[in-house]
Amino acid sequence: MVYAGFCLFGAISIRDIPLSLLPNIDFPQLTIVTAFANSSPEEVENIISKPIAQMTGTIQGVEKVESISREGFSFVNLRFKTGTEMSYALLEVREKLDLIRDLLPTDASKPLISKFDPSKRAFMEIVFSPKGLGDQKKLRSFLRESVKLYFERIDGVALVEISGGFEKEILVEIDPNRMSAYKIQPADLRYLISVNNKNYPAGQLPFGNKELPVRMLGEFTSSLELGNLIIRGDENGANTRLADFSNIIEQYKDRKGFAKFNGEEAVILSLYREPGKNTVKLAKDVSVVLDQVNEAFGGEIQGVTSYDESIFIKESLNGLYMNLILGAILAYIALLIILKNYQSPTILLCAIPVTLLPSFLVFRYLGIGFNMMSLGGLALGIGMLFDSSNVVLSAIERNLPRFKKLEDAIYTGTLEVFSSIFSATATTIIVFLPIGFIKSTLGMIFREMALSIVITLSFSLLIAITFIPLTASFLYRFRKEGSSRNPFFYLYNEEALVSLYHKMLGQVMDARFTFFFFLFALFAFSVSLVPFIEKEYMPKIDTGEISVKVTLPQGSSLDTISQYVQYMEDTIKGNKNIRSVISKVGGEEEALRLNPNANTEPNRAELTILLGDEGNVTSESLIKSLREQFPKREGVDISFESKDNILGELLSGKREEVEYHILGDDLQELQEVGKSLKLRLQTNQGITSIKLGTENKTKEYQINYDQIKMAKYGFTNANVSTYVKIALKGLVSSEIQSGGVGLPIRLSMKKQSSDSIDKIKQLTILAPNGENVYLDQFVNFKIKDTEADIYRIGNQRVNEINIGIDESFRNIKREIDTIIKNFKRNSNIQIRPSGEKEKLDESLQEVFAAFLLAILLIFMLLSGQFESYRISFVMLSTIPLIFIGTFPALIISGKSLNISSFMGFILLMGVVVDNASLYYEYFHLFLDELKDPEKALYQATKTVLRPILMNNSTTILGMLPIVLALSKGSEFQAPLGIVVVFGLLTSVLLSLFVIPILFYILERRKVN
Repeated sequence: MVYAGFCLFGAISIRDIPLSLLPNIDFPQLTIVTAFANSSPEEVENIISKPIAQMTGTIQGVEKVESISREGFSFVNLRFKTGTEMSYALLEVREKLDLIRDLLPTDASKPLISKFDPSKRAFMEIVFSPKGLGDQKKLRSFLRESVKLYFERIDGVALVEISGGFEKEILVEIDPNRMSAYKIQPADLRYLISVNNKNYPAGQLPFGNKELPVRMLGEFTSSLELGNLIIRGDENGANTRLADFSNIIEQYKDRKGFAKFNGEEAVILSLYREPGKNTVKLAKDVSVVLDQVNEAFGGEIQGVTSYDESIFIKESLNGLYMNLILGAILAYIALLIILKNYQSPTILLCAIPVTLLPSFLVFRYLGIGFNMMSLGGLALGIGMLFDSSNVVLSAIERNLPRFKKLEDAIYTGTLEVFSSIFSATATTIIVFLPIGFIKSTLGMIFREMALSIVITLSFSLLIAITFIPLTASFLYRFRKEGSSRNPFFYLYNEEALVSLYHKMLGQVMDARFTFFFFLFALFAFSVSLVPFIEKEYMPKIDTGEISVKVTLPQGSSLDTISQYVQYMEDTIKGNKNIRSVISKVGGEEEALRLNPNANTEPNRAELTILLGDEGNVTSESLIKSLREQFPKREGVDISFESKDNILGELLSGKREEVEYHILGDDLQELQEVGKSLKLRLQTNQGITSIKLGTENKTKEYQINYDQIKMAKYGFTNANVSTYVKIALKGLVSSEIQSGGVGLPIRLSMKKQSSDSIDKIKQLTILAPNGENVYLDQFVNFKIKDTEADIYRIGNQRVNEINIGIDESFRNIKREIDTIIKNFKRNSNIQIRPSGEKEKLDESLQEVFAAFLLAILLIFMLLSGQFESYRISFVMLSTIPLIFIGTFPALIISGKSLNISSFMGFILLMGVVVDNASLYYEYFHLFLDELKDPEKALYQATKTVLRPILMNNSTTILGMLPIVLALSKGSEFQAPLGIVVVFGLLTSVLLSLFVIPILFYILERRKVN
């Protein structure tokens, strides 16, 4: 009943365990975003990025400072040491920014601090199209005013972002000639509109026995009130109103970008979840609300889900559930074949739910969710759950003929192997302790996988020594040997296998030096294959998404990129393998709040292609087809990326698989080195595209002041700059509330008066003495090339090189790395890996350290248990045997060496020594009984063969569904499964000979 109670509470706790793609990870990274409208990258770098980077770079715990300066925006990225308390770091950053706030330009926005979070991407996107509204331009306003609130109310939705469509504004269109006639400065207009469009608290006044607050009302409620704003008045009542020299127009903004769904323009609602919330449940709640919205506003709009992350999560998790079930069934069949009865396998099968359900109770209280990592750990460990129970059951069965009473056989058998199963479980669990010492994001990711295996194996040990004996005492009373009519019982002949094994063992014993030489040759051959195995940070997971990025030359208009996107959409429209296409053309500045890498340039577009469920086409094969449909064209840069590196992208914030940084102080030298390196790389056929950061240039007009004339007229840089900004793009001075939404008030000149450089030169600006002065009287204009983005790491300039590759070239990454290493450059120029390669290099060091620490911990555990260093060394000799199977298996299967496969090596170390520990227990037992090492050797091998076969066959068959990667998302666990299965196969087969021989030699030397 105790176990029934644990199982009951475990089953209840399942509903409270959140479902998500990845564990919640607290990343030690902050990004500071500052807007500085209409400013060049150089201005942004010198006035915004450098001061912020220098001030925040002194904060304790900051490991790396990166900055990107582009037109109108500054991004400073702070990476802290792992383990830094980010809530305190956030406070320190705010304090530092407050110290320099007065040093930043008044036109710059307040720096926004964004905490990096891999879950900070939309989990759901809903596309809305007008139905009864009639006008597409009204759609965005309608959604913001009437629909957005529905989704914001959902518990767990952190933010709802609108993209696409048209936005309204109040345009104050100034006639420059009339304004000059009235002797008015544009900067004065901006100030007057701002200070008059406010309500001010004025105190309190008594009202009966109460005091009521007094408010001075000044906010504009309409564009008519704005036009009646008095700019200047005199004693005679001749007031100059804003409308006297400007037109007040409520209009739609000039768009910088828009969104399309399947070729039709639409407005997209992107929903972001709160950290820790159940994505699957949240998506279900959103779908319910979407139905309500469609029902409530069905006459005006129609909304459909275009992207739903929960679909992939459900498919991946359902696949892992099926792997669990299928693995358990295969393990059960293996036990039926070996044990030749129904009772024993049934007892072992019952142990699985009794182990898992109490584990889920612990999951809930430790805050472990159901995700790719935790469920992957369970799927990997399903076969290992049988191990301790197998050994106990085998010991009970071996003792059944020796005792009349069933209880005595059960008690003796359990006690006989307790030390062995405790040691075996401890060595498997202890290898995961070093993961706790991995301080990078790697440790955060694999923490839940390690914990899920540790928790379930701990329960499996408890079940093996309590539940298994208890169940056996009941079911064995009804035990009957398997009927000859059962075909399973004919598949395995233990006596014949033991006879063959002993014959082979004798032959190996006689030629042991030749055998060990053969093993060494196999080991050397396997290790020699390592350079030919592809290496990557994270395994690829085909999510059925493809990202197509299109870039036209700098200065291209939104209409130009729109036409090209339309051509691409029309071309791929008939492809049956494509379910839908989401196009985002140009970009919106508001998107930078969530993603500093978001596009805000009108010459760029991104198409997200979602594959259909029908057919077996993969993302990579579709990309090859698309590359043929859209060959390289001059002036058009197209890159195709499969969103299969989902973990790598989330962890690094970048999608590029191959990325390097060229660092130095001289920008000209960085450009030359980048061009030379690009030419060298272009000779490799496996490289599909190469992009240099310094190639992204744009032209700009630069206005230089004549300081003497400026002083003569009494002008300052600030008021002239404000005048030119209003003349060209306009400046937002305030906003008017309309329907609960603020409409920005933008001051701008008439287009006819400022749509060419000649007209800009003829604009007049009011001097302090009342004289109207033409702009070209004290400034001069010139056109110059400038950087679109300026990238710095610390105090060094950076030229980024992003390399697109063809995955069919297996060794392409290694070839690129070789070219980079052999590339000649000056000593003051450094070339460092970034993106995935940087993560892989960092993680390899940590994993290797964890590997060595795991070996040391196993050695210490074994030495403490058996009180002998020599015995511990003999048991550890099984570890090199795993490499004989794993490296050839990775080559043959086409899998890579990545973080997942490295975790497989760590897991294997704890498993392979179990066989040696079990063999030593029985060898020592029979040696005390028989007093002859050779007889003890053969008797021990005969006794342990069955539990070793049971343990390893259940582990291998339990992992087989993962190795085959039959379900979505299982590509992540597949390399780990391959390492464990093939490493276990070779290690078990070879250790059946290595371990007995070594223990025999050890015992003979002791006797001699």
